[in-house]
Amino acid sequence: MVIQMNKRELAKVYVKMSPKNISIVQAVKEIEEFLETLKESIALDNEVGFPKRGVFEILTRQPRVVANPVTRERMTVYPKKTVKFRASKKIK
Repeated sequence: MVIQMNKRELAKVYVKMSPKNISIVQAVKEIEEFLETLKESIALDNEVGFPKRGVFEILTRQPRVVANPVTRERMTVYPKKTVKFRASKKIK
């Protein structure tokens, strides 16, 4: 089962789990700061690992040719980079 949540919902969970008494606005700021740091680290090292949790890594998708289903016109989808999280065996 996959649980999807936005930053606000994540902030509410973070506030409940935090030992300090912080507001949701402060929690959102801290989450934003963490995500920005994670983005910068991935950009520099292509990979960020969290022991016993998993690894965020950059994958490059290969270019491919697709066809428009209506007009059958062929188009090239250019390569792009995506971020993938690979969970540790201990977390599964």
